[in-house]
Amino acid sequence: MSVCAVIISYYPNKEIISNISALIEQVDEIFVVDNGSGTVTQNLLEPLSRHPKINLIFNAQNVGIAAALNIGIRHARMVGHEWVCTFDQDSRVTPSMIGSMLAVYDTYPDKNSVSGLSPRYRDTTNGSTWGSRLKYPRDKALPYAEPLVVMTSGNLVKLAVFDVVGCFNEALFIDQVDHEFCLRCATHGYKILEVYDAILEHGLGVPTQHKFLGKTIVTSNHSTLRRYYIARNGVYVYKKFIFKYPVWVLKDAYAIFKEIFTLLVFESNRRQKMAAVSKGIIHGIFGRMGKFECSNLAGENKT
Repeated sequence: MSVCAVIISYYPNKEIISNISALIEQVDEIFVVDNGSGTVTQNLLEPLSRHPKINLIFNAQNVGIAAALNIGIRHARMVGHEWVCTFDQDSRVTPSMIGSMLAVYDTYPDKNSVSGLSPRYRDTTNGSTWGSRLKYPRDKALPYAEPLVVMTSGNLVKLAVFDVVGCFNEALFIDQVDHEFCLRCATHGYKILEVYDAILEHGLGVPTQHKFLGKTIVTSNHSTLRRYYIARNGVYVYKKFIFKYPVWVLKDAYAIFKEIFTLLVFESNRRQKMAAVSKGIIHGIFGRMGKFECSNLAGENKT
């Protein structure tokens, strides 16, 4: 089976080089799509182009996660790969991660029903391992679970699936891109297999820990602009799938509500972030999508 990787970069640090080095022996080809990071990033990444497996694609501006993923996927399809594994720039594969996922797929009886394979995630800040919240079935004897949605990073997808369900939704720009795609796959009858032995090292936001009523609370400290996209795209996806997948919608909305609570109690720039959340909710209700252009929401960055 021919497997390629698509990595989206946006003002990466030098860690991206070691992340690519960890991945390169597990795939047949890598497409690095940079989202308008500029000359410094080009100089950082250019030496990678000497490797025969690595292709660099530099966008003139930030076109969003979804559009950048679609660019990489178009290249992968033109070359003729069977699978594509999508990554954030700060995620790192563990040894045999992709092989472990494909080994489970090889033994799965109904291969035509599988759209993709997912690892579990090891938090780079505290070492804890976690996976998707909503899974079917919950049989501990199996080497996999069947989650409804998974994150983009580490998600191994059959390229043929895009012919059926379409590509990533570019109107979302960033956030909920992965969930919306997975839910579309589910509506077409596809399953995702989350493989227990496949582990991806991954961090979310810029987390900090706080004590509250004897408990440790972790805050993600996402930027003001990211808070806007999280709120807006959440509303958009909830509207789209509330009647089809109400349990997932309620669980995801509750998780975001908890994040807003921790934001209000522990994070900096609370007033600006809550204003961004409010604006995002309004835009989500009325369907104002795409890249949000507003100088008042500083911090168009990955976190």
